[in-house]
Amino acid sequence: MLLDRAIQAFGEPRIETYVTDRLATRVSMLLRQSYIMAGFKVPEADDLAILTAKLTSDLFESYRFLTYGEVSLCFELGIKGEYGDFMGLNMRTFSRWLKCYKTSDFRYRQVMERDKRMQAALPPVSEAYNREREDRMLQNAFRHYRAGYPLDQLLPARVYRILQGRKLIADSPADKRSAMDRFARWKPAGMLPMDEETRLHFVKTQAMTALLRRYFDRLVQEGVAKLPL
Repeated sequence: MLLDRAIQAFGEPRIETYVTDRLATRVSMLLRQSYIMAGFKVPEADDLAILTAKLTSDLFESYRFLTYGEVSLCFELGIKGEYGDFMGLNMRTFSRWLKCYKTSDFRYRQVMERDKRMQAALPPVSEAYNREREDRMLQNAFRHYRAGYPLDQLLPARVYRILQGRKLIADSPADKRSAMDRFARWKPAGMLPMDEETRLHFVKTQAMTALLRRYFDRLVQEGVAKLPL
């Protein structure tokens, strides 16, 4: 049964292929189901939204090579105690489950079997193809922003890092410190427990979002319709 689930999960699209709204919706459903399966009370709406945003961001940033089916399977195994005991469901628990699943012998074997099946069937993906996909993601983010789409739903941290890496954004250390200072006192709404590392992740994400918004707004004011990639 577990092997069948794994084969099905590995056949799904990877996290990196999702648009933010679609993944966030599935993550929110997964979190609700996980709390119920573990026998815990589902968090209030505001707290669940924070957890959903953080987990969605982490999946895009650190686990984009997984499929959603794998994440779901990982959580199911975690709830069953496959990755050790847990006192509650929070980001620390979810992060531990994902790290354990990513490095597990079970996943390693499945990856090897999948790669064997695909090795002869598909040619290697070229660097140019990866660049083309990345360009498309960046242009879509800017196009949606110009159309009024909320920037915080357009992977702002990822977009900012890529544009910075390509030297299209060149914020000074002073600019970055100023942006961090603006959000330094941020705390989650409600009673959701959050460790300092997670809180700082949100602070950094909000700072990068503010800097990206400034860059996008400047391009819009200049009448630029597409990013100068």
